[in-house]
Amino acid sequence: MKKEKIHISSGNGQSSQYDEGQVRSMLQQGRLRDDALFWKIGMADWQPLRNLFPQPSKVEGGPPPIPHGLTTASYTFTKNPLGLTQALKVMLWIYLGVTVISLLSDFAQMSLVSSGSVSLEAAESNDARQRIIGWLGLGVYIVTGVIFLKWKYRANLNCRGFGATDMRFTPGWSIGWYFIPFLNFVRPYQVMKEIWKVSSNPSNWQTQKGSPILGWWWTLWLVSCFLGRIVFHMSKNVNSPSSLEAATMASIISSMVTISLTIVAVTLVSRIIEKQTKLTQSSG
Repeated sequence: MKKEKIHISSGNGQSSQYDEGQVRSMLQQGRLRDDALFWKIGMADWQPLRNLFPQPSKVEGGPPPIPHGLTTASYTFTKNPLGLTQALKVMLWIYLGVTVISLLSDFAQMSLVSSGSVSLEAAESNDARQRIIGWLGLGVYIVTGVIFLKWKYRANLNCRGFGATDMRFTPGWSIGWYFIPFLNFVRPYQVMKEIWKVSSNPSNWQTQKGSPILGWWWTLWLVSCFLGRIVFHMSKNVNSPSSLEAATMASIISSMVTISLTIVAVTLVSRIIEKQTKLTQSSG
């Protein structure tokens, strides 16, 4: 026998349907307030959840219009992401700064190579500078990457805490897909898009649209990874001034893409957290 659904008002003229067990669970977890309005077949009007399952008179048809101006779902963070978000944004800006320094160093190296005559001292100084900047960039990249993955895990976790149902990706797999060959070309983007949509409206997230910034972020990420591999292999095979010049030019292009990617990533992270924070404030 099909379970009877309970309609829960979302406070904006819309409603979501849940089983009785889901409603009880959300009440116990604090994701719904006891003054949230509900309706089910057989009820004449919407009532607060504190009066759950009275014996009303039957009416035919769908639920009556939802009263305006009354709040329903109470959104709270499962785990507060604000401190982690701030740390991530700081690291992204640091990574941007290191990338700019690397770009300037590559221009200096290009100028040195193009000069035609390079002293041993100048060459050694250039190599030392490039090596230091390279290791610094790698270290900042690793730290930033770890914080980003942790942030994405928490963003997904909070989406579930907002009561979103039928989400496709779990918090663990929001990270895990980055390490699965071939699928890592698609799944991480889909995870971020789902987070974006749920953060926009947890109760009706499937109907929400994504944003062009998601596409820009993922396209720049893929291009950045591709160029990074090219630069790595070209740098390993430098054996002449011309090959060094080609590797340096590839590195310059890669840095420019990385700078764009970092700016877009900061914007994307900021917008998602703004959406989630707005949810918690509007239901407070």
